Amino acid sequence: NVNGWQQKSGGHRQQSHHIMAKLEEADPRWKVKDLGDAGKNVNGWHWTENDCLPWFKEKFEAQFNGDDNKVLEAEVEGGSGLKGELVCYKLETCTGEAHINRRKGNKVMVIYEMEVKIKWKATVRDAAGEEVSSSKGTYNIPCLDTVDAIDEFEISVKFNKDNDATTLANTFGKKQGSPRVRAMIVETIKTLQQEAGVGQKIPKDGSSTPSPAAAAAPAAAPAAPKPA
Repeated sequence: NVNGWQQKSGGHRQQSHHIMAKLEEADPRWKVKDLGDAGKNVNGWHWTENDCLPWFKEKFEAQFNGDDNKVLEAEVEGGSGLKGELVCYKLETCTGEAHINRRKGNKVMVIYEMEVKIKWKATVRDAAGEEVSSSKGTYNIPCLDTVDAIDEFEISVKFNKDNDATTLANTFGKKQGSPRVRAMIVETIKTLQQEAGVGQKIPKDGSSTPSPAAAAAPAAAPAAPKPA
């Protein structure tokens, strides 16, 4: 049982029963209703549960969809003078569970276990801009979860074709493209954590903690009294 997740047979993880409670956010998809169960968990004080899988899908679709969605353009490693570009053109799969947890009113956690598949195409060109290799494939992330560190998840790379004509592009897509995709996914997770308030103190009265900028802002001067 690690970070509230326990191992299932077959190597798959499942969320343990005592991980509960998710954060109430301004986003209407995350709004939690009062259970009203004979006074139990009234107003979501002990725990609240919010599904944020739709949020992940929306963000990943924005990042990884489109025939011209170029996510990387760089020199091919090895000093060959070639240049490669990577396009992630379709979010094929984003399934699983993702929640924002809020326990006892002030402890916020983002808990997720998802499978993600992203279709990609890579092109390698010479110094004159002529195409020398191209390929397509899929980035498969079988278990994107909170058990390991935020950036420690497996990305397996599938090639649609693997021959002499696709070798350079396949290598670019795997060695240089997959780290870029990893970084984009990590940034998305960090964005959700920030928006959810992970690591921030949530007062018991339910009000939000002011940002440092807001807290440092001078108080407005009192309005002058109107003449009698």
